[in-house]
Amino acid sequence: MPDRRRETPSPEALNQAIRALWVRAGEQRRPLTVDEQRIYRVLVAAWAEATQAGQELAA
Repeated sequence: MPDRRRETPSPEALNQAIRALWVRAGEQRRPLTVDEQRIYRVLVAAWAEATQAGQELAA
């Protein structure tokens, strides 16, 4: 069972992590590895959830 007591990263922190993956690959002039693609998908899903939750709170 996941630990729900952990603090959820902010959308800004998630966005920064997403950008870091792309920058690292770009600096090395290569596409994302399979592991990086998996991490990217998880980060994007978490970012979308975080931004949606923020919009719902504002409404």
